[in-house]
Order: sequence, then C-alpha cells, then structure tokens
Amino acid sequence: MDFMESTQDLKFMGKPIIVSRCGYTGEDGFEVSVVNKDIEAFVETLWKVKEGGNQVAVPVGLGARDSLRLEAGLCLYGHELEENISPIEAMLAWTISKRRKEHFGFLGSDVVKAHMNNGVSRKRCGFVGDKVPIREGTELFLNGQKVGLVTSGTRGPSINKAVGMAYLDVPHNKVNTELIAVVRGKNYPVSI
Repeated sequence: MDFMESTQDLKFMGKPIIVSRCGYTGEDGFEVSVVNKDIEAFVETLWKVKEGGNQVAVPVGLGARDSLRLEAGLCLYGHELEENISPIEAMLAWTISKRRKEHFGFLGSDVVKAHMNNGVSRKRCGFVGDKVPIREGTELFLNGQKVGLVTSGTRGPSINKAVGMAYLDVPHNKVNTELIAVVRGKNYPVSI
C-alpha cells in the first residue's frame, strides 16, 4: 500500500477492517479501524508479529503523536484551528484551491476574503526554545509587551528542545524573532 492510500479489503476475525497508510504526523505509519469489541484481540495479535526476530508493530501514545505533529508543524483542531480562526490567520491559505480563491462562495468565505484583502492582526507560528516545554496557554512577550499565546507545546524528541505553535500579533511573527515565554513565573527565550 502506498502512502496516502487505504483499503477495506482486509479482515480480522472474519470482520472487515480499514487500514490506511496516512499517518497524521507525516511519519510513514498506518492507522487501523477495528470493531470496538475486537480491538484488544487485534492489538495483542499485532504485537506478537515478528520479522527477523524483531517486533513489527510498536505501540505509541498520543504524546508521541503530539510531539511528532508539533515537530512537523501540523495543526490540531481545538488548538491551532477553531471556528474563530481563519485559514489566513492559521497560515493555511495554500489549502484553499485556486478556484475557491477566485470565486469564494463557501462557508466563511466572507471572512477569508477580507483577511486575504486586508491582512490579519495575528498569525500562527512555530517556535523553538530550550529544553523546558512551553505549554498551551503560555503567554509570549517582546520587550515586556504580550504579543502572543501558545496553542500547543512540548519537548521535541528529535531535536531535544522545546517546540510548539502560537498565535502572534503581526508583525512579531517573523522568522528568528526572539520572544520570552513566561512559564511558572520564569522567563524562557523562544525563537520563531
């Protein structure tokens, strides 16, 4: 199965399952949908599969998924994406097709069009800090002035540094802008 493909032609315990090779984090992984009552048996069976003496499947939790998506700069609804955040503010204008940008007429297009024509006051940005995780809700400052709010943050295991995303007031969203995150009363430098 190629990346971004799925199949419903497989069965487990005689029941259909769906397997897709489209890991949300951008990593090459698989997502499997199994009937709820069969999930424990499926996982136990999967963990026993070995190839060349090595376990084929390795369990990971939501923390692993979250750190990978943050390192890849991928948004999560309820954090970087919400009904009151436009694709322009979220830096996702590339997801709107050329036809839709020309004709609009979709739900929320009046806001998107206004943001495209007039600009926005805030934008989503990624940041990197030292090793102390900068968590959701942390305020970001520049010269003592609050300029943003963290939407998601954790320690990035691939780079062993704090990584995250925030909405920052324009023009403080520029690459390499140095800001201060206040975590439990202490100041920590972060770089956009």
